Amino acid sequence: MTPHPRNAHIKGEPQLPNRFIFGDAVDESGLEATEYLVHTATPAFVCRLVGNDFTDFAGREEEEFSSALLFDEASNRSVYVCNRGLRLFDFNFSGDAPTAARLQTICDEAIASYQRLHEAYAEREVGPKPREMRQGPTEPLPPAERSRAIRTLRDAAWAAVQDPIHRAGFAAQVQQALMGGDQAVFTEAQLSLLHEPAARALLVNSARDAIAFPEVVRADGSVVSFELWALPFAFSRAQGGVWWHFPLLERLETPLADALDVPEKAILWISPTLFTVDMLNERACQNLMHLAGVMDAGCDFAPLDPASSRATYEAARKTQEPQLVISWLPFLVERGALPVEQARQLSRKALDAVMPLVQQAIGAEMEYGEAELFAPLPWWEALQAGVRGWNRKRLGLTVALIANKLGGLQDLEAVAEYQPEMQGYEVGLKLQGAEELLARSPWLMVPDVAPDKEATWQDLRDCLREADIPLSETIVKLH
Repeated sequence: MTPHPRNAHIKGEPQLPNRFIFGDAVDESGLEATEYLVHTATPAFVCRLVGNDFTDFAGREEEEFSSALLFDEASNRSVYVCNRGLRLFDFNFSGDAPTAARLQTICDEAIASYQRLHEAYAEREVGPKPREMRQGPTEPLPPAERSRAIRTLRDAAWAAVQDPIHRAGFAAQVQQALMGGDQAVFTEAQLSLLHEPAARALLVNSARDAIAFPEVVRADGSVVSFELWALPFAFSRAQGGVWWHFPLLERLETPLADALDVPEKAILWISPTLFTVDMLNERACQNLMHLAGVMDAGCDFAPLDPASSRATYEAARKTQEPQLVISWLPFLVERGALPVEQARQLSRKALDAVMPLVQQAIGAEMEYGEAELFAPLPWWEALQAGVRGWNRKRLGLTVALIANKLGGLQDLEAVAEYQPEMQGYEVGLKLQGAEELLARSPWLMVPDVAPDKEATWQDLRDCLREADIPLSETIVKLH
């Protein structure tokens, strides 16, 4: 774009405005008590509009729509009334004034348009129609069948490493294991391969790819290939509990696709299900295998039983339990429609476009305090970036509070203890040589089909090294 010369004549746009435009206005005292109607077609005019009008006229009590154009002799002006409780008055014409019959017809059409406008407002406030909630299978296999399935998957991974011919069907075997509902099958298979690193790496990476690049076979036999992405979302709550289903998140789809320059005919679907660290750890991310199929069927994925989960949340939200939560908003993109580099370049534009909608959707279902939305990334990168940022923020705040109290970090040291129940380390901060802890902070592992404890420890050590804080580990001995 270039600036206009100051003496240039501005040409009108060929795109005509809507015939009826409704709106408010402000004056020196604030918002005016009436709305305005602008009729842009011939005869063009502006008038005021008010509701809750009960002016008496011949058709006031009729059930069918009825209206009249009246003349108020006291004020010397024309007034349009109808039995829908709306009144138009103070007509200002920019050209020749129409006849009374013509003006009444235009006003009838304006009232019909006004009612459609408010129906659209009401529909927008109500939000999208509720969709069916679907859960994936969660039933464990009988012991003998489970053991057989574990051995089969383990042997298949070993064979695929030894002979590339076996790799052709290996991915399908991994998908079948993940979708079966018994998460112990995959977990025990990969743990049994700890002494076979190549086979274990192939098994774990195949599972990650199956989740990150899902394929859906439709009823007509066609196959749709997707990529799983996510927007990391951190928020604070003063109450206990976290809810996870937010139907209004569907409104993100169009603005997010536009902001990321996704091709018009390509699919981008937002999941209204928010995933927290605890939810992902509970099923080791394996139930994400069902997300694409459920969404492609026009349903919402339920990682937990909705009824019991809601009851638990309602009970927890009555307690005062300040918390900082890291979560993810997943979305599916048709494969190849969103290059990673393109998403990185347009991430700020995307965040600006969807953050208000995210806040509205979350706020409609759950109270929260501060919130921060992070750049969209492919699924596993989003998990890593979200947890990495959350860990550093929590630990950084804790260290800053201690430093402010002590006047510096010179004599501070950290002691970390792995806590299996929290899938991460509890980091205690204390003065060197002292026994008493000054504060504690969690340092979580990145949720995964096979969480990496060593990588989590290395990340914690690197973070504290940057702050010149010594770190040691406490090993709990079981007797």
